Formats: sequence, C-alpha cells, structure tokens
Amino acid sequence: MLGRMVYRIAFLLGLVVTPVAANEVLSPEYFENFAEGKTLFFDQAGRRYGVEQYLPGRQSIWQFADGTCKKGIWYARKELICFLYEGDDQEQCWQFLRKGPDLAARAEGNSPKDDLIVVGRNEAPISCRGPDVGV
Repeated sequence: MLGRMVYRIAFLLGLVVTPVAANEVLSPEYFENFAEGKTLFFDQAGRRYGVEQYLPGRQSIWQFADGTCKKGIWYARKELICFLYEGDDQEQCWQFLRKGPDLAARAEGNSPKDDLIVVGRNEAPISCRGPDVGV
C-alpha cells in the first residue's frame, strides 16, 4: 500500500517516466509534461541545430545555432506538435518520438535521416543574442 502511494506521488511529480516503445510517436500530453519548464537542446546529424525553451502556456523561445532567437507558441494538431513563431506565417509541425534510446523530432513530411535528436534537457533559461537579449 505504501509502495503504491509513493509511486503515485512520484508519478504525479513527474519523477517516473513511463517506458515508450522504440519509434513510437509521443502524445502531445507526453510532450507537454516532458518539455514545459525545460530547455531542450537539439542536434541534427551530430551537429548543433538549436535550443528551445518551453514556457508555461505553451509558449516557447527558439534559439538558432548562431544565438539569435524567436518567440513562439505551440499547439497540438492530432499527434503533431505545431509551432508558430513571431514573423512567420507558416506553422512548423513535428512528430516527437522515441528513436531507440533517444527522443527525436521529425518535421512533418521529412525523412528519418533529417530528425532532430534531443541531446540535452535542463531548467536553465536560454540567453538570446541581438535585440531580444535576455528574453
């Protein structure tokens, strides 16, 4: 009884991650629980691609590899996580999935070879270069 209660409390606090099968598309709820309040670091083919900080209210800040940033929002469209960034009219939609031991992001319509791999996750805010420094 006590063990079950400890497990439930740990689960509610986000300390227990439910195992996910390889190449399984993650639900928007899983993504939100994984990303909100965190900063994720993405690589593509072994090279830094960018960093995104996920804020409350499904807001985000994308930082390009050169250090410049764009504010955005994200929303779910079925199994896709879609982003709209300031100054862009076109949404960018991604599937987040398990790829072996990694979490990957695949742009809608892209090949698996173009996947972005999450290579880091922390709670530190990003520091933007340029006119929006410190956003």
